[in-house]
Amino acid sequence: MKKIITMVIIAALVLAAFSVLSTQSVKAAASEATVVSYSWYTAPSNTVIASEAGDLIVVGEVENVGSNILGNVTVEGIAFNSTGQELAKTTTQAFVYDTLPNQKAPFYLDFTAASSTTDDLNWVSSVSVVSVTVTSVTDTKDSQYTNLTIPKEGGSYSYIPNATYYVVGTIVNNGTQVAQDPWVVATFYNSNGTVIGLNFTDYLASSLNPGNAIRFFASPADDTSQLTSEIATYALTVDSLTLSNSTSQPTSSPTASPSKSTTQFPTLTIVVVVVVIVVVIAALMFLRKRQKTTPPPPPPPPPPPMP
Repeated sequence: MKKIITMVIIAALVLAAFSVLSTQSVKAAASEATVVSYSWYTAPSNTVIASEAGDLIVVGEVENVGSNILGNVTVEGIAFNSTGQELAKTTTQAFVYDTLPNQKAPFYLDFTAASSTTDDLNWVSSVSVVSVTVTSVTDTKDSQYTNLTIPKEGGSYSYIPNATYYVVGTIVNNGTQVAQDPWVVATFYNSNGTVIGLNFTDYLASSLNPGNAIRFFASPADDTSQLTSEIATYALTVDSLTLSNSTSQPTSSPTASPSKSTTQFPTLTIVVVVVVIVVVIAALMFLRKRQKTTPPPPPPPPPPPMP
């Protein structure tokens, strides 16, 4: 009986674990994403994203070169001086909810004093090389709402008032679902196609109904007159969730990706666990009942009489 109970419990645990693993995102090879381009600068005094003015900032872009949707792309940056000495190291995540195959997503690496080997910022002026690599990715079956678009004809345009680069545009909900918390991620490039800036808007509305449109404004973070003068083009990515999906929120800065949570206990898991528990209880009751109703074995025969 003990062996049967043990086997039933093991089967229950295996079924529950399989259900959990089958509904969550999984780690995948970092080669599914690659760094396309990046550049670095010192955070100006008007920074609103960096930890503080004077930090070393690296802005860049990764591309999903695999065939799966990527929920999280972790990027690591290491700063070196001219002799190859490591000065600082930090990590971040690409700034898009779910990155589709062939889609690009920007990132923002903030090298603070705490991320350096000296706990100060005196090393920033000595940086000659910054190495940026993708260290991990997560495959997911999630897919964000894709029917929010920026029309090609007159959908967005840039202008420069008071030496500040701005992009203004319109998002249209061309689908049949209500989009929750739409917002725009902007990536800015120089004439060589290298990323030199990025930013994201606040939530533009709590919801956007099918057929409706909403305006947005985007300007590069850490903007200076020099940065504005170097911007040659830009790319826009619309992020949102449908009301039936996760309620994850974007972070207040690009130091962490606004990725969806994969730790929620799924409905399928709950159903499987409940069914398994019921089966275990029924099996135990049956075995106990059987044990009580089965008559004891007959006594052994008496020994033969002595001759």
